Amino acid sequence: MGIPSFFSYIVKNHGSIIKKISKSQKIDNLYLDSNSIIYDSFHSIKKEYNGNDEYFEKLLIQKVCEKIEYYINEINPINRVIIAYDGVAPVAKMEQQRTRRYKSMLERTLKKVIYPTKSDKEEWKTTAITPGTNFMEKLNKLTKEYFKNNEKRYGLNEIIISGSDKVGEGEHKIFEYIRNKKSHKDECSFIYGLDADLIMLGLNHLPVSKHIYLYRETPEFIKSINSDLNPNESYVLDIPLLSQAIISTMNNGRIVNNKQQSNRLYDYIFLCFFLGNDFMPHFPAINIRTKGIEVMINAYKKILGNTNNNLTNGTKIYWNNVYDLISELADNEWNNIVHTYKVRDRQSKRQFKEAEERYLNAPLIDREEEIYIAPFIPNWEDRYYKTLFDSEGTPDYIKKVSINYLEGLEWVMKYYTTGCCDWNWHYKYPYPPLLKDLIKYVPKWQIEFITENEHKPVTPYTQLAYVLPKDSLKFLPTKIYNQLIYKKGKNYPENCKLKWAYCKYIWEAHVDLPEIDINELQDFILKIDLKIK
Repeated sequence: MGIPSFFSYIVKNHGSIIKKISKSQKIDNLYLDSNSIIYDSFHSIKKEYNGNDEYFEKLLIQKVCEKIEYYINEINPINRVIIAYDGVAPVAKMEQQRTRRYKSMLERTLKKVIYPTKSDKEEWKTTAITPGTNFMEKLNKLTKEYFKNNEKRYGLNEIIISGSDKVGEGEHKIFEYIRNKKSHKDECSFIYGLDADLIMLGLNHLPVSKHIYLYRETPEFIKSINSDLNPNESYVLDIPLLSQAIISTMNNGRIVNNKQQSNRLYDYIFLCFFLGNDFMPHFPAINIRTKGIEVMINAYKKILGNTNNNLTNGTKIYWNNVYDLISELADNEWNNIVHTYKVRDRQSKRQFKEAEERYLNAPLIDREEEIYIAPFIPNWEDRYYKTLFDSEGTPDYIKKVSINYLEGLEWVMKYYTTGCCDWNWHYKYPYPPLLKDLIKYVPKWQIEFITENEHKPVTPYTQLAYVLPKDSLKFLPTKIYNQLIYKKGKNYPENCKLKWAYCKYIWEAHVDLPEIDINELQDFILKIDLKIK
């Protein structure tokens, strides 16, 4: 998922990076971030679900394998294919998965109210697309049977399958492989998928793999953004070309050496963390829909654009330069948040007639929390914390939030560049601190907030118990399910509050859920698991 609206922004502002695939182009590798293929396949056949899970799942798995085969034949790589499904994720990602699954549960409930005549028809639960379920185990097994040792059929040297039984998000497993395989330096690699994370990962890995392109079928992603493109043709997003445009912008058009070019890309990726992603919320004063990228880049150019200084070199953060950047952003925070209010005031005047449309746009219709915060009235900062954090915003509390956010900047940077440094870390709050508060805790010296530690990935059953709402917990073995409901039932509310201040769509909202101690949950699950064996 990544940064909301980032892909649309990139294509609209850098249209030349969308290229038609040339028939004569030599493509060495095709790497498929395959969870999106499962969802696409599901949506194409979901009407065929008749309540028989076994039959439908067999049909779905066949569809997934056929789609993967179609992409291999369409792109026709000559060297290697990787098929990667999401395995157990870091807790920072599990937080996002948990939120998303609860929102899906709320949406299912709401649809029964909006469309009572359709509510009797059962739907297959996509929450089954989570590591550790029987469905994912079957998908792993049948994908291997379909593709393993079939290199000759596709004219390949190698097919690698990384199932959900191997830890890590699919895209991060792919890029870990790219980092570790030196032959990528001069190979041309197509990566299936087009979310913001893949764009960031692609940019980040150009120093080790200089020919990276992102691919997805044109009708799925492009015709609504650029009507000049032919939906029947195959296009890719040219990551090297995008990098050149970014470097030119970040340097105020100056020519710089190769090392500094790489560092400017790392800086761009770092700037985008402030716009929000799967692991951290965006700042109300820096929203991509209200020129947030321009705000970040203009601040960067003012502070660092005409120097050879950087925010990061891809492995460490130069906090003294980050301090200068955040200081500039903090100075303009009030003006930017007032601008955001004016834009949202205009948007909220739209008339949403259909019930589903009103649900989707609820954050623009019901702005009670935003109106109460009211940055036009003195002491709005106190109301920000009281409303969005359910806290009085004491200095000690704001310090905790700010340190957690700074940890997050470091964690996400390392996750994108060298891999997961702490499987248990996560951002604990629904919103970021105000920039004027964050600046007080940015160090002016070199420091690491997060160091390598002994935290390991949790088990698939622990992830399921962490991310699934109550109505999906039966994907777990019966003994674990019964114990969770009996002893940990408070972790699985059937009604929960949404916080959507400064969001545009309901799917961007934060779900107010009970905090779960991941270590305690893991210990609890392992004890039951041993009894099952």
